[in-house]
Amino acid sequence: MSTLYAKIADDLTQDIQQGLYVPGTKVPSVRHLSKQRCVSISTVNQAYALLEDRGLIRSKPQSGYFVREGACDPILAPPMSTGTEPSVVGKSELIARMLSVVNGNSHINLGAAIPHLSFMPHRVLQTHIQKVSRFQSQETFNYQFSPGLESLRKQIALRMRGIGVRVHSDEVVITNGCSEALSLCLRSNSKPGDIVAVESPCYYGFLQLAKQFELKIIEIPTDPQLGISLEALDLALSQWPIKIVAVNSRYSNPTGAAFSSTKQQTLFELAKRHDVKILEDDIYGEIGYEDSILTVIKKFDSDGRVMYCSSYSKTVSPGLRIGWCIPGNSLQVVKDLQTFTTFGPATLSQLAMSSFLQTGHYDKHLRNLTNLCRDNLERVTQAVRQYFPKGTKISQPKGGYILWVCLPIEISAVNLQLKSLKEGINIAPGDLFSNSEHFSHCIRLNCALPWNDELRAAIKKLGTLI
Repeated sequence: MSTLYAKIADDLTQDIQQGLYVPGTKVPSVRHLSKQRCVSISTVNQAYALLEDRGLIRSKPQSGYFVREGACDPILAPPMSTGTEPSVVGKSELIARMLSVVNGNSHINLGAAIPHLSFMPHRVLQTHIQKVSRFQSQETFNYQFSPGLESLRKQIALRMRGIGVRVHSDEVVITNGCSEALSLCLRSNSKPGDIVAVESPCYYGFLQLAKQFELKIIEIPTDPQLGISLEALDLALSQWPIKIVAVNSRYSNPTGAAFSSTKQQTLFELAKRHDVKILEDDIYGEIGYEDSILTVIKKFDSDGRVMYCSSYSKTVSPGLRIGWCIPGNSLQVVKDLQTFTTFGPATLSQLAMSSFLQTGHYDKHLRNLTNLCRDNLERVTQAVRQYFPKGTKISQPKGGYILWVCLPIEISAVNLQLKSLKEGINIAPGDLFSNSEHFSHCIRLNCALPWNDELRAAIKKLGTLI
């Protein structure tokens, strides 16, 4: 945040965290702080409202504002996961239940990681869609066969240089979202019965792809801040005939974990030593906060074994279905697979996205989106701390817009989902993100929603249900 009221709120947050105002004590009155900081009473009221959102203070009628009990308690991080042996995947019923209510207006979507329409640049996109429909109609109503629209591939190749990856546009394949990118890369390098190593917990969509292709999944112990354990992965690679290692190097789904550049390079060297492919999902990579990680594993790819996948579904529009992959030495196989299945994404979407990128609108939007997601993550985190049971563990992602929350061990997240759906609240139970039962007391929360009284009430209701 850069507003005046946010600066005042940040200063008071620091004072509270440093113990200048201890729990139960009164903070300066609105009028006093207004005079002290030479700002309007309205500005101070906004600052105090933000501190209430953060769960740091509470108001007492006729008395003022006081530091909330537990305001200075540290956030408890989720524990390291334990991993599993190779096994086939289930859980499709749980996923269908979560997605079934997303398109309606009857539920608050804290479940599916889909940004609210207000977070997306839909008005600007409409302009670009209308422009290309009018002036490029001949192209719009024709096929764009694999690898996709050249101008869009050039834009993506150019942007990849910002994260240290130098590729030619001919090495980029445009896909129907990141899901098709992952699917094509997975199919081009595996056969039924092969073993794929994943983080634990792991994106549920990837687990379902593995099920469709009759692959076995081995879950590797993963730190919710730092990502997959390379020591445990090295051991697994020595014990099992693993074909592919699938990871989110930046802002993993669901934990938000991120690899340092050093760890990215070490993982590549490990894969090279064991001669396995790396499938890198970087779909949240551009929504990074302070100290953003500006490299990906693909940067260190010296022999084409890294298959990099991403999309604009999380940053621009899930409905455009524009993703891409840079599949390295699997390029020709990926192009052939796409040609004889989907041909390629919709031409109108590719033209509109290319136009959007060329005008420079994307970077401006990305800055606004990043600020919005960071603020919302902070607000939802504080609301969870305020309303959920003591001892609840919360991830602290440095990017993206999802929170991983570990509830008391006796709580069933699946039962919580059933109860919350009846209250008009959709959540994602932790069982979705693993083939084991290790996360049956965990939930993932989507924070890309407008922060308002309705959202706060939904989080409070979840706390009550728990």
